[in-house]
Parts: sequence; structure tokens; C-alpha cells
Amino acid sequence: MNVCIDVGNTTTAIGIYQDDKLIHRTSYNTDAKRTEDEYVNLFQNAFENMKVSFGSIERIIFSSVVPSLNRPLMSALKSLIHVEILTISPGIKTNLILKVDNPNEIGNDLIADLVSTKEKYGYPALIIDLGTASKILLLDKNGAFTSCLIMPGLSLSAESLTKKAALLPEVSLEAPKTVLAKNTIHAMNAGIVYGHADMIMGLINRYEKEIGYPCKHILTGGASIYLRDIFDESYIYDRDLNLNGLNILLKKNEVKL
Repeated sequence: MNVCIDVGNTTTAIGIYQDDKLIHRTSYNTDAKRTEDEYVNLFQNAFENMKVSFGSIERIIFSSVVPSLNRPLMSALKSLIHVEILTISPGIKTNLILKVDNPNEIGNDLIADLVSTKEKYGYPALIIDLGTASKILLLDKNGAFTSCLIMPGLSLSAESLTKKAALLPEVSLEAPKTVLAKNTIHAMNAGIVYGHADMIMGLINRYEKEIGYPCKHILTGGASIYLRDIFDESYIYDRDLNLNGLNILLKKNEVKL
């Protein structure tokens, strides 16, 4: 079995793969205050709930965009699972062509998205990854990663509005049936959700106009569940795009016992 771990700013996802199939998936809120011992307990409970024994694990890949958590998480994993852990770092085999100013700036999560999209969907493609930050990645017609946009994510936008405006309440991120708002909560919910969706669609249109050709639209990330029904059928929803990319990277780099 392969274990793929993706540590995001808001959520950490764990995927268990057997014969290239995702057989178990779980997630928990990312918390920088947890200690190594707390992560040991968390992993023990998580793997027990998934009915996966540590002895059955052959390979692990670890991806993180929260550097302060890398040491406690890696130490907890190494104390429980005695196999080599692959991390995404310079020199790892990705089969990606990176035509950006500084390839070392590319986040681990984005590398996994790109690898997964290139292998599963091909190119040209625009990947919309909606998490703590919303990202749009371009795989051009030659299969090269050439551009990325980064914006405040859906939940971050909502939290910022609530914190900075004293009279505005917290709201859900569920899309209302109409934008014709008649009260404060409806006004906020419609503005935040539909506003974010229209921003994404507007940027996609701007991208395709500037590059001069249409692309496949791949939608992923934790916040995408709130917007996926707003987008038209050209947007392909893939919840596990990132985890699948991590598993592909394990295969490409042949990490063994």
C-alpha cells in the first residue's frame, strides 16, 4: 500500500492507495499547535479507523505547504511506519516542463495538481484549485506549466469580511438560489459565493483569450464543493486530483523498502 499525505493550510488529507486505486481517504483540520505526540495519536486513530495496519504500508509521500509542521509530522510518521518517506524537493522526477521565473517557488500542492492533470486529463488545461487560497494553473498546449494566479480563497474572503466589518455576521458558504438578496445574510452569502465563482470564470475567459486557444477546465480543492454546481459542464470536478498526483510521483520515483 502507498500512503499519500497532503498538508494544506486548512486541511490535511491522507490517501491510501492499493494497485493505483484510492481505497481509503480521510482528512482533519491542520493545526500548527499540535505536538509530535499528538500527531502520533492522530495517525494511530486515523489508520485504525481506515483499518490499515502500519505493517502493510510500503511507501509514503509527504507534501506540505506548512513548513512549521514538517518536523513533528515527519517524526510522528517515522516513529510509526518504518519505510522511506518521499518528499517533494528539487531533483524529484515529475516529468513536468516548468517555464516560470523561479521553479523553486512552486508549492508542493501545485506540483501534485500539475502531475495528476497532465497524466489523467492531458493538456492544454487550466487547473482551478480552491483552498485557503484559490489558484489557477496553466498547462499550455505543449504540456508546459507557464503561469499561475493566486487569490484569497472563498473561506478567507468570508472571514475577512466578517472580521473587518463589525455589523456583518458569519455566514455559510452554501450558494443561495438567487442573487436577488433581501437581507444581510443572503446578501453576504450570494455576494461571496457567486462573486468568487464569477471571478474564477472571468479569469478563465481572460486566460483563454490571451493564450488564443481553449483549455480543459479541472476543478479541485476543498472549497470547490461549494462552487462546482455553479460552473457549467466544461468544468471537470476531481476531488482527489492532488492525492492522485502524489501517488503518481511515488511511482515515478520508485521509492522502495
